[in-house]
Amino acid sequence: MKRLIRTTFMAAAIAALVAPPASANTSIVDLGTLGGTSSEATAINDRGQVVGDSYTAGDVATHSFLWHEGRMTDLGTLGGTESEALAINDRGQVVGDSYTAGDTADHAFLWQAGRMTDLGTLGGTSSAASDVNDLGQIVGDSFTVGDAAFRAVLWTN
Repeated sequence: MKRLIRTTFMAAAIAALVAPPASANTSIVDLGTLGGTSSEATAINDRGQVVGDSYTAGDVATHSFLWHEGRMTDLGTLGGTESEALAINDRGQVVGDSYTAGDTADHAFLWQAGRMTDLGTLGGTSSAASDVNDLGQIVGDSFTVGDAAFRAVLWTN
């Protein structure tokens, strides 16, 4: 009896491995770019909003984007030339990191209602926000004073 159960289980496992992939019934959508040659999607929420980063025209900079219903929106930067969006919650709040003016520091940001806000650091030159929940709580990391070490951080209102 054990042999029959084992054989039946193995047959089912093999059948699952050779079954056609689920992607056979899916579609693929080109989200486009912000005018440059390439883009990268990093997260999607339950509303179908996608975030990531894309080269701008002439491939001179990379900016965060929000894509929704066929339209890609440039989220801008914190004054520098580069930004990247890493996560989005179901409220449409986007987090990531961006260079500040002069490209000398990289800071975590929160983008909401058309505005990018600098979340600051723990005294060092760099921070990044990697996720945001539906309560608006943001997690990431930041250099400490004097850029001595990275620390995990939680930003809350």
